[in-house]
Amino acid sequence: MPPLDIRSYTARAGALVDASPPTTLRDTRRWLVDPLLETLGWDVRADSCRADRDVDDVHLEYVPTVDSVPALFVAVEPATDSLDGRRANALRRAMAWTGVGRAIYTNGRDFLLLAGTSDIDYRTVRLADLTDEESVLANYTRSTLGSRLERHSRELVARQLAVERPVLVESIVDRLTAVTTQGEAYAPEFEAAAERFLDQLVVAFAEQQPASSDGPAVSVRFSESAITDDGPTREGTADSPTAAGDAALEADDPTGSERDESGDGSPGEDADTATDDRSGKPGDEGRGDGEYVVRFFNERGSIGAIGHSTSDGALVEAAEYLLDRGLAGVDPPWRPDGSDRTILNDGPVGADGSPMAAPKRLSNGLALETAGSAAQRAARVKALADRAGLRAMLTGDWDRETQ
Repeated sequence: MPPLDIRSYTARAGALVDASPPTTLRDTRRWLVDPLLETLGWDVRADSCRADRDVDDVHLEYVPTVDSVPALFVAVEPATDSLDGRRANALRRAMAWTGVGRAIYTNGRDFLLLAGTSDIDYRTVRLADLTDEESVLANYTRSTLGSRLERHSRELVARQLAVERPVLVESIVDRLTAVTTQGEAYAPEFEAAAERFLDQLVVAFAEQQPASSDGPAVSVRFSESAITDDGPTREGTADSPTAAGDAALEADDPTGSERDESGDGSPGEDADTATDDRSGKPGDEGRGDGEYVVRFFNERGSIGAIGHSTSDGALVEAAEYLLDRGLAGVDPPWRPDGSDRTILNDGPVGADGSPMAAPKRLSNGLALETAGSAAQRAARVKALADRAGLRAMLTGDWDRETQ
């Protein structure tokens, strides 16, 4: 692959931002983001680059494709705004749901580079520092991502179905209303059924795959707390996404060290280090080499996904995800129907006062019991989702035999 002309791009974009930064989303895309993507080898004006798509409840300004297969997600904010942590987390959930393993979220001044599918590694880079990140950016080029999509697989079908889902739903609903008497009256039911059908197809094609082919799994925790920003903020505030992301990385890494950026330059390729406390119990604790994905559904379809490289980590992340979606009202001590083990309590003890075997403290203060096999944790995830009024579908390595 020829060397990237990142230095020229950075010089031109930096001069523009310093002189007169774009104030609208349209101008930010035209003057800052389009040139970046073209530098990375993407033709933003070609039909192969989908524009303004909604995927899993996150809006994407660009979805570059290779032979109609989505290869990259790009989300953009106006240059005068900071990045929105909520949108960044939604973008990560969309990556987990679709299997698209590379994404860029930018306002033309700050760049959040994301990599992975179940465990999402990320790196924040300022415009002025892009020249130092050429090896990282090489993993977001048309050449690199295209070479990874040459082999046909069911996972690639899942990507296409996920990205084209809104268009397919509309087409199915239009067809159903056209062939039924007074079909317009039943359009909401047709739409809900079409969404469920397509969600099932996406999962059916995605779950046939082993680990993602977009690169090795990393053990950065896939958590909504990873980027803690309540919304768009102006440049220079304490809540800027760069500061929030760096602080969260420090908090999640007990060693306090930066993640390894060696290898092919992709974020965290060799960052297979533990980010959770490991207790040495039987199962997958400490192994960090799996892909445990949980997808959540309500009555209308998919609402999001989480993932982790261990089943105990996925159990914790699933509980955190559910806290904002109906689980927060649980009355501790709580245990699933038919179970004699307390799963959630005010403290790290069971209802009888005996200590939990492997408690993890959640963000709302409750203690979650994480001990047990992958199968037992899977049952716990489903019980927690059911308690929140949702349905959980588990894919990846949940059925793997533990050692």
